Parts: sequence; structure tokens; C-alpha cells
Amino acid sequence: MNIHSLIDTNVICLDLKATSKESILEEMVQILDDAGKLSDKKQYLLDVWAREEIGNTGFEDGIAIPHAKSSAVITPAVAVGISRHGIDYGAEDGEPSDIFFMLASPDGDDTHHIEVLAQISSRLIEDGFTEKLKSVSTEAEALALFTDNIKLEEEYTPNQPPSVSSEKNTLQRRLGRAKEHLLFGTSHMIPFIVAGGVLLSLSVMISGHGAVPTEGILADIAQMGIAGLTLFTAVLGGYIAYSIADKPGLAPGMIGSWIAVQQYNTGFLGAIIIGFFAGFVVRALKQIKLPDSMTSLGSIFIYPLIGTFITCSAVMWVIGAPIASTMTLLNEWLASMAGSGKVVLGAILGAMTAFDMGGPINKVATLFAQTQVNTQPWLMGGVGIAICTPPLGMALATFLSPKKFKREEREAGKAAGIMGMIGITEGAIPFAAADPARVIPAIVAGGIVGNVTGFLFNVLNHAPWGGWIVLPVVDGKFGYVVGTLIGAITTALIVISLKKNAVEDSDLKGQQLIFSSVKDEGTADVLAITACPSGVAHTFLAAKSLEKAAHTLGIKIKVETQGADGINNRITPLDVKNAKFVIFAHDVAIKEPLRFKGKRALDVSTKEAMYNSEQLLKTHSISCKRYTL
Repeated sequence: MNIHSLIDTNVICLDLKATSKESILEEMVQILDDAGKLSDKKQYLLDVWAREEIGNTGFEDGIAIPHAKSSAVITPAVAVGISRHGIDYGAEDGEPSDIFFMLASPDGDDTHHIEVLAQISSRLIEDGFTEKLKSVSTEAEALALFTDNIKLEEEYTPNQPPSVSSEKNTLQRRLGRAKEHLLFGTSHMIPFIVAGGVLLSLSVMISGHGAVPTEGILADIAQMGIAGLTLFTAVLGGYIAYSIADKPGLAPGMIGSWIAVQQYNTGFLGAIIIGFFAGFVVRALKQIKLPDSMTSLGSIFIYPLIGTFITCSAVMWVIGAPIASTMTLLNEWLASMAGSGKVVLGAILGAMTAFDMGGPINKVATLFAQTQVNTQPWLMGGVGIAICTPPLGMALATFLSPKKFKREEREAGKAAGIMGMIGITEGAIPFAAADPARVIPAIVAGGIVGNVTGFLFNVLNHAPWGGWIVLPVVDGKFGYVVGTLIGAITTALIVISLKKNAVEDSDLKGQQLIFSSVKDEGTADVLAITACPSGVAHTFLAAKSLEKAAHTLGIKIKVETQGADGINNRITPLDVKNAKFVIFAHDVAIKEPLRFKGKRALDVSTKEAMYNSEQLLKTHSISCKRYTL
């Protein structure tokens, strides 16, 4: 959200009349209310004061940035005010404050404050900016100081409706949040379908009868697997709701998804829809102000109880049957596909799986197959092959034509081979990052060939995973192996034909950079958290990229990874206190974000951190001066 869409001449005052902190806040709130930005100015003023109780928002150099996230905000806005005489605002340096920015954000918009503050801060640290602002004679001149360097797609005029680009940015941000909620749910779901699918498949395979065993220890193992495949939809819906509304959303999401799946056979599609529905219901309930005597009961009693009732009522009486019908049509369509239909679907899924190597496009394709592993295992038969062909293809290329690759790429090829065998697509990322124009087309072609081959051989993969690690539970092992080999060979031959011989950097030969995250408490300049849906490859690749960039730039960084093995290198309160700013590199919602309330923060994807970490640190380390939330 650009600042030009938040400031206009109606919210700028060049001569504030207030003489105290109380009256300055009232005057700034009145400016926002007069401009039509608030629905209840009294409530917004209360929310501003609540934020002031956490910590004074007066800073050095006469700057004050009062702000609040409030249900009373209709439209995000920034009011700008100048006091010609200055007031005692309680700033850190004890000097009077004379420049005021009041940030008004709708409740629930967690990124607005950070985005706007970053843009304000970048102006405030410009030489002479504050003097220019205090010397302007008209509101239009003040507005120009904030917008003169911003290139707009269309000319800006006060009070005009939001531009198409502004609406597009808002939509992109909302879609990004929705994706994070979905991936948070799938990251908690995957262990259930992996454990359940493998245990059930092993029991059937060992029995040798092609059916679920009904007696003995194999029947017990089958029941373990069935339990996992039964529970995963409830976990999926529950943790989507948890991501949206925190712990109060967990029970409504899980119970609603369980009813949808067990009573209406909505499958994974129903669990996703119910998870989002439950999360937004509970988040809306949390906006209702409770009496002080009942506040402690909200999260553990009131919100889960009412949220569960509303969610389950909607499932039973409104949306359960339509979702079930949609899921039935989807399964009938998939079951009816044969011949050329499978080729087209295999090509699409193979390309998506390979394209961004574990990124959001890959996750859409794999999720589509994983969630139907118990009803349409042939989908996972092809996708499981496409998962492993990118790293295996690049490993094969480094073996067949080592002159095309630098020494470190040849070393990465060995690791990529191992990662491909155990179904981790991200093993191809180092190659794609170094040469995307040649590598990405090659791995996409290999993914398509491998996926289509698996479909044509009618391979059935009963485990929601890829690579050869799942061969024990694959029906049609010959086709699975052939598909993997053909896909990997396709990738290798294409990339070899496209790449030129590598030129080694003689200065780097024989050298190896040693870089790691800071372990000592309270010594890091920059903090970072990395998290991805699987909690494996992207989480740790992003961490290593940030550590390497920090080493190159001479910056002390402490990186906390929120991966499949839990939270490692945990960031402590002393780390937060002493660091200059924080980087959130994540594709799912991070855990315990409130630890960083009040710190300057940068929010990016793991992919951006992997490919652009040095630039991120260069750009944002200079703008973390002291303006915090």
C-alpha cells in the first residue's frame, strides 16, 4: 500500500492548535473524522490511548507517530500535522514534538502499519525533509513532499476512488494471506496423510490380498492408517481456522470439518472451505467487545462455543450438501479421464509441480493429489514422479557434463540427487537461482514427461509423497521407475544442451565461506524467522541464504527456523530488544509473532529470501533508524 493512497490534503494540518498531548491526539483524530476516515471517533481515540499505554510514540527530532488498529477505522489513512510551537509529548530525548503522523488502520490488517511506517521512515531519514515539511505554506506542497518521487499509473487527485492498481495490490495482499492460511493448514495435515497412507498401504501390501486386512496385527496396522486418513481433513480445517483466528478457531474448524466430511462426504474441499469459514466467523466474534469480567472467558469458552455452533449450523443446514455435490462431480470427472485426458492433466500437474520447486504453484499441484490419495491414488502416481525429477535431473546433468557447472554446483548436484530420491523438489533450487532461463524450462519439461509417463503406466502411489522412498507402497513400480528416469534424463539433456561451459572464479577456488547464525543472546543486529509449509527445504534454504548474505555484508544476524523439527535457535526477548529490525521470510503463518510487536519488520516469502537476501539486507538495514510500532 503506497502512502500516496493514504494521504490527501484533507488530512493535512499545517498549524495545529493543541498545546498538550491529550489535545493533540484529539485534534488529529478530529482531522481523520472530518475526512470521513472513521466511523466512531471516540472509539478510535480510546484505541490510540490504549496503544500509548503500551509505549510512548514520541521519538527524537520532534517526530511523533501515534497510531492504532481499530474497528472504528473505515478507510486506512495517515493524518499529518505540524505544531508551530511544539508540545511536550514525552519523547525519548525530552525535546518538544512538532511533526505528527497519525496512522489509522482497520482492525485485523496486520501489515498496514509496517508498510506505511517503512515509507514514512524512508522520507524522514532524507536530509532536510523535516525542515522542508515545516516550511511549506500549503497542504498541496506538503502532499507533494510525500508523492513527488512516486510514479503513479494514473494522476492522483484528492478523494478520488481507489485506483485499479491500488485495488489490485489490496487483492494481491488478501490472496497472499489466504494462501498462507491454506498452507498453514496443509503443513499440519501432511504428517497425518503420510503416516496414515503409508501404514494402510503397508498392511495391504504385506497381506498380499489386495484388500484391507480384517484380522491379526496387519488389521491393527490398517486401522492406524485409516485413523490418519480419517483425521487429516479435520486437522486441515482446524489449522486453517487457527491460522486466521488463533486458538479460538481450532475447535470450530476441526469440529465443522469433521461433520462436513463424515456426514456429508465433502472431502478435502469441504475441509478447506469450512476451515476458512470457521476462522473468519471466530475472528469476527473476537471484534465484539466483552465486559471486563468476561474477557478471560472469551478465548477458552465464548468464542469456541459460539464459533462451533455457527460453523456447524452452516454445514448442516446451508453449505454441506452443495460442497458434497461439487466434490462428487470432481471425483467423477477424475475417474472418467483416460487416454488424452490423462496426458493433458499430467502435463499440467507435472509442469506445476516442477516449476517453482516447492513454492506455491508446486503446492497447489501436490495438494490436489495428496488430498485424494485414498480415492484417486493414480494422481499421486504421476505427481510423485514429478516431485523428484527436477533435483534428479540436475544431479544427472552435473554427472554427465561436469564442465557445464562450477565446482560448487557439482557439489550441489550430489545433494540434489539425495534430495530427489527422498522426494524433495527443492534440491534443484540452487541451479535455478544461478541460471533460471536455462534450468527452469528444463525441469518443467522433465516434470511433464515424468508425470505423463506415470499416468500412462497407471501407476498408483498410496503415499502422499514423491521420490523412490515411497516405492514399497507403489502399485506399478516399473512404470514409476521408468517415469522417474525418463523425466530426469529429459531435464538433464535439455539443460546440458542449453548451458555453456562454466568458467571458474579462480579467486574462489579452494575457498569455502564459513557463515552461520548468531547463537549468543542479544548480540544480533538483525533477526529473522523462516517458515515454509513442509518445514523442510524452503525453511532452511532461506535461513542459509540470509546467513550467507549477512556474512558478506558484515551484519550479525540471528535466524530462527520454524521447521518440521520445531523451533530452532529461538529468538529471545533480549534479542528482540537489542536488534534493529526483523525479517519474516515465510509462506505460512509464523508462530508467536507478538514477540516482535514494536519492532521494525520486513515481510517476504521464503523464495524472495533465498534469491534476493543480500539486497533485502542492504536496502532495509539503513531504514531501521528508530521509528517502531
